[in-house]
Amino acid sequence: MIALSHIFGNDLVLSAGGLQTVSGSELTRQGLLRRLLTVAGNYVWQSDYGVGLPLMVGQVIAPEAMESVIRAQVQEDANVDSSEAVTVTVTDEGLGICRCDVSYVDAGSGQQQSLSFSY
Repeated sequence: MIALSHIFGNDLVLSAGGLQTVSGSELTRQGLLRRLLTVAGNYVWQSDYGVGLPLMVGQVIAPEAMESVIRAQVQEDANVDSSEAVTVTVTDEGLGICRCDVSYVDAGSGQQQSLSFSY
């Protein structure tokens, strides 16, 4: 599948001949970021879609609870192989910053993938 390339919180990107597109494991990565950063209930057609990590900024860090919610949402994504384990590690980096490391198998390629970000 091919879709418009869009990193959550950024603008669409122009490329030669139009808007930049994305497919494969990068499409999965962008979709997972969108899922993790979208606040549950904000997606009209799927009210349980999203983790809402931005709402957790400034709150007490509870790594186990965050890991559980993130893992459940990653496993729900159609581009992630749900028969394979998803691992999530949330680390308190101090000063209110969390690092999140996610490991999953991309359903399209069958390859182990990782996604890391801070919030």
